[in-house]
Amino acid sequence: MSAGMRQGRLAGRLALVTGASAGIGRATAIALAREGAQIIATSRREPELQALAAECAAFGGSVRVFAGDLGDAGFVTELGAFCAEADILVNNAGVLTYAPLLELTSAQIEEMFRVNVLASIQVSQVMGAAMTARKRGHIIVMTSLSARNVNRLAVVYAATKHAMSAVAKGLRIELKPFGIKVTEIAPGMVETDIRITSTHAEVLASLKSRTYRGLSAQDVAESVVYAACTGDNCCPDLIELRPTPA
Repeated sequence: MSAGMRQGRLAGRLALVTGASAGIGRATAIALAREGAQIIATSRREPELQALAAECAAFGGSVRVFAGDLGDAGFVTELGAFCAEADILVNNAGVLTYAPLLELTSAQIEEMFRVNVLASIQVSQVMGAAMTARKRGHIIVMTSLSARNVNRLAVVYAATKHAMSAVAKGLRIELKPFGIKVTEIAPGMVETDIRITSTHAEVLASLKSRTYRGLSAQDVAESVVYAACTGDNCCPDLIELRPTPA
């Protein structure tokens, strides 16, 4: 048996990963699959999800894809039914638009709240209800260091992450009596494609002036694996990840 196909620590577990077509979500799906978990991967981009499934199949991982828009309440209901037996939810899907607050359009603001907050809450509700009925499960909410700080050019994004940090805390309080864990993972700047669409001159100058290297998606994925592999009597409530100085 190859190293990639070994019996992992999460063998027999089923994990739903949102925003799995790229970046942190993709790295997380691969990392969990390498630990033996069966994965249900969702995002809006089916070709990328199929590529993910093929990559995991090459080392013996099992990935099923369920493509759709988490902003569509009907799709979230269908996803919840498809994933009702999931032991782990990695609530990761998110969008980011960098710009001064006064220059953001209403559409950009609405999209960040719709995807980062409203859709994430709806997924948590559907999956939390299924886990409550079984009295087991683990919800991992991806926030950001921006959930505790506000940085110039990312004010609205920070607001959405503040909101999701509050949701994670509330879920933990409500679901703890049912034996369900809730972990918040808050990374600092991560080098992913989420910034590719940034064209604002101030944003580009700010990114260029950085004196440190951002975290990798793999760094964050490894923290998800750590949280998912903790024992029944241990719940990491909050994991903060910070880039080290260059």
